[in-house]
Amino acid sequence: MSTKKDGRQHVRQLRDERVVLQIVLSTHDTLPPGTVVRCLAKDISPRGIRIQLDHPLSEGCLLELGVEFLNHPGIIFLAGEVKWCKALNESKRNLVGVELKKRQCDDLKLWQGVLDKWSLSCCRSGRRPLSI
Repeated sequence: MSTKKDGRQHVRQLRDERVVLQIVLSTHDTLPPGTVVRCLAKDISPRGIRIQLDHPLSEGCLLELGVEFLNHPGIIFLAGEVKWCKALNESKRNLVGVELKKRQCDDLKLWQGVLDKWSLSCCRSGRRPLSI
């Protein structure tokens, strides 16, 4: 479900999955293009992913992401754009909202299939995905 407050169109699922991202295009005062960073996915949806990492990323940065799920073989390759970045308290960790972009060489359909499978298993187990 979306909320008027944050403009979401899809339900998010709380996850702790490993992600490797590469900066494709960046703006001032951020990591340069070509930089590879390991981080964690904190929640996911069909069109976005929220990641936690030790570096701030500026809005508009273009990323290539490799997401490795514990319950799914292989790595899912995606492309995205940073929509927001928020520092966590006084730590050096940051939460970053990434909107996924469709490219011919990515696994966006595979990503959406994995999410559909998880949604079904959540419904069967009585768990509810995060909707705000």
